[in-house]
Amino acid sequence: MAEEVTSIALTHHSPQSSILSTPFRLLSIFWAYPAYQKGNRLYQIERYDAAYTYYDVSTQKKPDWYNAWLRRGNSLRQLQRYKDALSSYNHAIKIKPHDYWGWTFRGVALAKLERYEEAIASFDKAIKIDPENFEAWYERGLAFESIFQFKAAAASYKRAIEIQPDLSAVWYHQGNALMNEERYADAVEAYDRALQLQPGNYEAWFNRAEMLMNQYRYGDALNSYDQAIQLQPDSHTAWFNRGIALQKLHRYPEAVASYDRVIQLQPQDYEAWLYKAMALKPKWPEAALAAVDHALQINSESAAVWISRGQILLDLKQYESAIAAFDRATQVNPNYPEAWLGRGIALSELGHDAEAIIAYDNALQIQPNFLEAWNHRGRTLDRLGRYEEALAAYDKVLLHTSGDHPLASKAGLQRGEALERLERYDEAIAAYETVVHLQPNHFEAWLQLASVFEKTQQPTKAVEAYEEALGLWPDNEEVSLKYGQALEASRWYQDALKVYDHLIQRRPNFCEAWVRRGLTFEQLYQYEEALRSYGVALELQPNHSSAIAHRNRLVQSMGS
Repeated sequence: MAEEVTSIALTHHSPQSSILSTPFRLLSIFWAYPAYQKGNRLYQIERYDAAYTYYDVSTQKKPDWYNAWLRRGNSLRQLQRYKDALSSYNHAIKIKPHDYWGWTFRGVALAKLERYEEAIASFDKAIKIDPENFEAWYERGLAFESIFQFKAAAASYKRAIEIQPDLSAVWYHQGNALMNEERYADAVEAYDRALQLQPGNYEAWFNRAEMLMNQYRYGDALNSYDQAIQLQPDSHTAWFNRGIALQKLHRYPEAVASYDRVIQLQPQDYEAWLYKAMALKPKWPEAALAAVDHALQINSESAAVWISRGQILLDLKQYESAIAAFDRATQVNPNYPEAWLGRGIALSELGHDAEAIIAYDNALQIQPNFLEAWNHRGRTLDRLGRYEEALAAYDKVLLHTSGDHPLASKAGLQRGEALERLERYDEAIAAYETVVHLQPNHFEAWLQLASVFEKTQQPTKAVEAYEEALGLWPDNEEVSLKYGQALEASRWYQDALKVYDHLIQRRPNFCEAWVRRGLTFEQLYQYEEALRSYGVALELQPNHSSAIAHRNRLVQSMGS
């Protein structure tokens, strides 16, 4: 508990009525006072053992001196003699049961003895005597925090802050309580206030960063970790978490540099080597493999490291070696679903789909709602032609994901494709429409939707879907060409010509655009323009079979 909050300056004299009521008491205060004063001076210079001796003398000479018993208790508490301190406070309370300091300090001693419920009761007594007793509210919060009653702790800190709003320690502990209540935004506000009052609080900067990470505010979290590192440059934990924030921001070289700093500080930290490997994995898989192998040299019995090795080998398309790594992970600990998932992916890539299904089922037996496993299981069943089972797997993913989850769109698209293969086109359209409703900027979903509209002879709707796709990727030539064909199918020939002319203007040697231009002019009965377009296509590609066939057909029809 923060001693700076509870080191209270007590008055040196008890009330006069309790000192001078009899000649004996008048004499006793004169006998006790010098020892008491000397104890105060020694306490101030942190010579607590000597201070206790003098306070003890003062209580012997004047046994009913309340403040002396409190000071005796405080010096014992500083010496970590908490049971003896508690005894002093109990003695003080017998002398003056309606003074809040005795109950407050008694609560502190009880908390130090980890008798938290009794401590809270003592603080409650102090608060009942004086509801504006800041120290009791604060220490009450610490006691509740110690027994993991964070909601009650936050309420106590809030009341302490209302009484004394300019103390950094209370805001810091309020942040901790709110953090444990998973009220991350409120915790950040509390840490911000603590840091305004005490910018050099390393723990506040670090915890603030943790809360920002939980809100996916990785850039802000990175700034907080940097502040923490300025205060403690050799904090391997801050450097480690800084690396994670940089990874989340896809700033992989900087993340690697952070993990390298952790490794400088703690060369045998296998987790630093592991996380360095995962930061290298997206762009430098060979270097990642070397890093993960270093982690295994330090700790060869970590299933997580073997799983990471397998994932890197998947990226390197070394599927047999990946399976060996995942198998080693399951030998170390068979209860990691990620190991079974990785094994299934590698088997599937090798064409062993039936074995892959078994691996996915093992993963799902460990973690029934493992959505990655359900999704891969669906894809594998799809390849095996077991479309109904694939649909059930995709439905499982969609049941447990929100609209912005990456797997939601992936499973939604795959579900639509499976329905198309079953020729259940209306349901496929509904599947794709669900994806674009949840994620309007999903390019592939708009393309799939346009394609199924074409299959079901709904060219107007196909046009609309292609327009949405081109709004997301205006320079995509392949989609522009399909868009033109959908316009043709809708008999909007002039609009189709504009699309083809735009493509040709951008790329004059685009042979397919010249062919489609010719076909569109035929629909408009402008045969000379059509022949000219086919001619240009054949100049670009003399053996283009489609251009040859269309030109010859048109020449023959014009000749007849």
